[in-house]
Amino acid sequence: MAIFGWPFYFLEGPVIRLLILAFIVGCSSTKPTPYQKEKKKEGYRDSVFEDLKVATFQGNSYTKKDRAQSFAEFRAIENCSLENNKHANIIDVFDKTVEKEITRSSGSSWGPSSFGAYPYYSRYSSFGFGVGYNTMNSNSWNETLVFPVIEVYYTCSNVVFRPEVMFKELSATQMNTLVKDVKGAIQIEKILSDSPNLGEFTLGDIILKANNQRIEKVFELIRLFNDRNHEVEVLLLRDGERLTKKLKSKNITSKVVEKEKQIIDKVCSDKKAKKNKTLKEGPLCK
Repeated sequence: MAIFGWPFYFLEGPVIRLLILAFIVGCSSTKPTPYQKEKKKEGYRDSVFEDLKVATFQGNSYTKKDRAQSFAEFRAIENCSLENNKHANIIDVFDKTVEKEITRSSGSSWGPSSFGAYPYYSRYSSFGFGVGYNTMNSNSWNETLVFPVIEVYYTCSNVVFRPEVMFKELSATQMNTLVKDVKGAIQIEKILSDSPNLGEFTLGDIILKANNQRIEKVFELIRLFNDRNHEVEVLLLRDGERLTKKLKSKNITSKVVEKEKQIIDKVCSDKKAKKNKTLKEGPLCK
């Protein structure tokens, strides 16, 4: 038997398996997923949801969640820059990160691994191949792999309007003692100091409807504001009483521009990103 042209005919059994294992470990990647178009379920992809664009970034277990979010937001900005340099009006961000628990082992007896296929990686008893090797008849413990998946819902706009109010979503279970149906709602969690809604709304107000349509998700409300619609009529629940009010918005384009610059600088100045061909040849990092 020869490996790399060297004769290994004098080696047998366990020694050969150990050499193969060492070779696989040396060749396996332990780097976070780079900014790239999705391949083998890693990288960014573009899609649509109703009237919104969606930029998704999915990373491997070496990719930190904030890095995945920066890449997803960067992709939204990149797409909008190609539409006559419009701004990314990011409506909402969804964290759909996947966690998987595996059993990690150590010892001296080797056998086929059940974790050989994606999405398991080299440091977790497999090496990126259809069949890897792990240890058996040995001490073992559980480890959790985290695979970040971030979705950014957005539109491309010349100007961006917001009510400058922070909301949280309430489930149907949380709402069933207040409203006799099977739907959720959104609740005002914070009103920013520069919001045009100061004095009209209070913390804890629960918004049931916007423009006479039931609202269960934050993005369903935020996407209603644009350069043509600065106000939205909402039905809210306050201390058991139903009230109808106008939720106003203001032009926050300057804030969006500043945020875009921060995201672009963060991604383009990253040491790993400087060697990334996709970024270097893209419109934002040149």
